[in-house]
Amino acid sequence: MENNRPFAFLDIETTGRHPGIHEILEIGVVITNSDMSEMLDSFELKTRPERIEDAEQEALAINHWSEEAWRDAMPLVQALNIFGEKIKGATPAGWNVSFDRAFLEPAMNRSGAVLDTWGLDYTWYDVKMFFVRWAYLTGQEAIFGPRFSLSSAMRNFGISTDDHHHALPDAMATWKIAKILEDEFTRLKK
Repeated sequence: MENNRPFAFLDIETTGRHPGIHEILEIGVVITNSDMSEMLDSFELKTRPERIEDAEQEALAINHWSEEAWRDAMPLVQALNIFGEKIKGATPAGWNVSFDRAFLEPAMNRSGAVLDTWGLDYTWYDVKMFFVRWAYLTGQEAIFGPRFSLSSAMRNFGISTDDHHHALPDAMATWKIAKILEDEFTRLKK
């Protein structure tokens, strides 16, 4: 993929699956150079939910949420400002990044910001779609489909994390998979 902007591989964890109802709990980001070969920065932000009573209990369990663990969490507006400043000018990327965007962009808008505020690309790079393409090209779609989950891609490419379902480890895994897929597509072209 031709790109001269840095990538911001991101992952969010939420209080549930529905952007209009549920809230962002964590934002994790790995910023890389434009060819994804080098990590330039990484960070994770915990955000304080305002309506924890609306949360799905399953989501809270998956994300390891507790009052104690989120004791020092910041308000979402503060986290979004830090997030936006740190990824300024980057191409956002992620695993099933439309999910992340469905939460992040409206939250940015509610806080008075738009993608242009931080010079963000309107096209977000979805690593999951490249993994789906790779699976079909290599005849492995039945192994990974129909979900094509981050967990299955991590297992396939030998990427482990002790902290799966926390934002930063999942953003890191997504970046590693993106690099592997770039190499895989180069190999498949030969």
